[in-house]
Amino acid sequence: MSNDLLAVAVIRREVSLRHTQRDRMKTISIMSATKQAKVKANKLSEKGSTRIERGIYRVNYPSHKGIRVYLKFKDTEYQKVFGLRGGERKALAAARRWRKERLREIQNSPEARNPLKKLMKNNTSGIAGVRRGKTAWSEVWSATWNENGKQFHRSFSVEKFGEEESFRLACRARAEAEKRIYGQVFQDALKTER
Repeated sequence: MSNDLLAVAVIRREVSLRHTQRDRMKTISIMSATKQAKVKANKLSEKGSTRIERGIYRVNYPSHKGIRVYLKFKDTEYQKVFGLRGGERKALAAARRWRKERLREIQNSPEARNPLKKLMKNNTSGIAGVRRGKTAWSEVWSATWNENGKQFHRSFSVEKFGEEESFRLACRARAEAEKRIYGQVFQDALKTER
């Protein structure tokens, strides 16, 4: 009887060791797969180009390295590569400036379908981005704009400020947003202080 118990204990120990070894092998294979993925990601970042932000890429080829800016407007491509001589931060800042300048040129060009230049048919205020509407509490004049892919708005109550003052405040909010986003106020109606 004691030999049987001893044999059972030995078998259990062998089975336990086999399971432990199998589990270790699984762990090692998972770790090696993770390592391979990291190595692959590093190889991709070592050679080629990676996106930093919209229209701006980090270029890393044996022949050249730098920050590349790319814009496309109506089948015309604009691109420029900024070298990393002064450092990556300076190259990125220069790339952002160049991209912003090209966007302004494109936006000011006559062939650009700029929503700031053309009013919608249902616009009653005469200024793009400024409208009269209702909230749950009162009548308002509100200014709306898009910044970094998000829509923002500011509303001014007609009841609190009066009709003319709330319209003037909404126009001022829209003008401040245009100046902050584009560097200048595009709409002539907003340039004159109301």
